[in-house]
Amino acid sequence: MITTPKTSENETDLLLPPDPERVVEGLRDTGYNFNTAMADIIDNSIAAYATKIDITINQDPLGEVTVYIADNGIGMDYEGLQNAMRYGSKQRSDPSSLGKFGLGLKTGSTAFCRCLSVISRSDSDNTLRKVQWDLDYIAKTNAWKLKKLTPSEDEIELFNDTAGAGSGTLVVWETIDRLLKNYVNIGSARTALNKLLQSLRFHISMVYQRFLDTNDERARNVVITLNGTQVMPWDPFCLSEKDTELLADEIVDVDMPNGTSSSFTVRAYMIPRRENFSTVQARDEARITNDMQGFYIYRENRLIHECDWLGMFSKEPHFSLLRVEFSFDHTLDDLFNVDIKKSRILLNEDLYKHIKEEIMPSPRRAAEERYRKGTVKEVVQKGRDAHEASNKNIDEKASAVEESKVTVTGDNKVKLENKNGTFNHEIVIRNSAKAGQYRVIPVDTLDDGQLWNPCIVDGGKHAVELNQSHPYYQKIYYPILSQNVMVTGMDALLWALAEAELSTFNSETKEQFEDMRIIVSRCLKKLIADLPDPEPEDDEE
Repeated sequence: MITTPKTSENETDLLLPPDPERVVEGLRDTGYNFNTAMADIIDNSIAAYATKIDITINQDPLGEVTVYIADNGIGMDYEGLQNAMRYGSKQRSDPSSLGKFGLGLKTGSTAFCRCLSVISRSDSDNTLRKVQWDLDYIAKTNAWKLKKLTPSEDEIELFNDTAGAGSGTLVVWETIDRLLKNYVNIGSARTALNKLLQSLRFHISMVYQRFLDTNDERARNVVITLNGTQVMPWDPFCLSEKDTELLADEIVDVDMPNGTSSSFTVRAYMIPRRENFSTVQARDEARITNDMQGFYIYRENRLIHECDWLGMFSKEPHFSLLRVEFSFDHTLDDLFNVDIKKSRILLNEDLYKHIKEEIMPSPRRAAEERYRKGTVKEVVQKGRDAHEASNKNIDEKASAVEESKVTVTGDNKVKLENKNGTFNHEIVIRNSAKAGQYRVIPVDTLDDGQLWNPCIVDGGKHAVELNQSHPYYQKIYYPILSQNVMVTGMDALLWALAEAELSTFNSETKEQFEDMRIIVSRCLKKLIADLPDPEPEDDEE
């Protein structure tokens, strides 16, 4: 029998370097999209104290795309370049740096390109150097071989345009194989790239707003250009608008597991409704949609997550005016489990509960109230002439279906005659500028939250009032107000209910009819509670 001799634990240790090709190919699938990948490169430039960052994205006549990101930061010498290109580079000396894990430059870039070059010059030696990861070369050599190359004339020109004679860095993406589809014609490829550039411009303006805004003293100023045009800051909270309201402002203190303490800030803002913005341009730039509500989370003044309620609430139209700033610094990275792409946080149960139950209820109530008041106003505006077809239809046929006669005897007083006899009755009497034309009358509200109420117009015409503040009107009527057939059908039903009340009324049933309207209106309110609120329409220019 052959036995294996026992060895000490140290003698069994094995050095197992990862397979270069498998690793670099696998790291291409870490979940980056184009915007987040570009942001990781910008993070490195800001971490290098750049004050100017120029992004150039070119497309040649064949549709091939090349990306250049140049900055005037502190740059790197040869040793620094090697460290920057290492997967898992050494930790920066400044813990507040936007660059965190030493992976973003490589994983973000190679998620889209197969050839990543970094060209840099530091003040210490004033030499321009270029190194390159070529994924195909790594596969061919089956080794972590970093190419050392000479910058091209175009690269030198782009570098100098941004950094001048000083220090800086230029990142180059070539052999880009995961950005655009394989389009049949160059025109389609250019259109697709233009859409990507438009999306990237907004992403940069949102993520680096505090750096781009020269009036914002929370972050040092940085000028970023995209294909020669300066990127302007986008403020999700519309702080320059006089009708923006600060609904909550709380500093939350946190005791850390290591015995230290830190804090983060939560500020809830309610932005104006569309019609209350100072200008049409400001209104359009605010991007008031259901998708833009939620938390905007900032780490070291850089937006890392946006438009999300972190699972606390669902997105609903009546909270579309509510946006919440959540700001923290690097000391909370571990507690919040900041991920490799710096794109999300995870709150522990106590913090989650505190924000949801202690901070957010009041802002949510205020935002909902502003939304609903504005929605009622918009519904009223749209509903002014929406019932015209119904009025004419009912007026033409009323004499054939009315089984009661009403004679006005005083203010809101009538003599009512039907098959049950003649009665003195109190009922709302309205005057109409279009005498005899109105049978369906939308009103701002009705007592006891009723959806409808019988009334009399002018000289005795039988009519019905509709409560535009009732959720049934807002959720069921509002979306169909432009569809004459459906509105006419709904109006005919409610007018018929009002007419049935007049035709069967007697002194003993008055209170029962009132109770019926109130109960039915309450039932309808509950039955449609879970239906979506009406989406406000864009204002006409």
